[in-house]
Amino acid sequence: MSKAHRGTGIRKEPNHGRGTCAICGAQQIKTLYEQEVDGKKVKVCKYCKANLKNKARAEAKIAKAAAPKEEAAPAEAPAAE
Repeated sequence: MSKAHRGTGIRKEPNHGRGTCAICGAQQIKTLYEQEVDGKKVKVCKYCKANLKNKARAEAKIAKAAAPKEEAAPAEAPAAE
């Protein structure tokens, strides 16, 4: 498997793939990952990419846990006599 974010793969990029991260503002860091932030595609560093992915995974886990509780609530209501 080739490693697209190292060596010869990034030599084609302007400034060898280095720049300022759109999220953390770190300068002269490899900004090789395109992420959609606020409806715009921006290039971010791998640390911010991982942070965004972890936040999305945590939000999905919370949403998944909340969904069964919402469905179960009406079933637990006592029947009117």
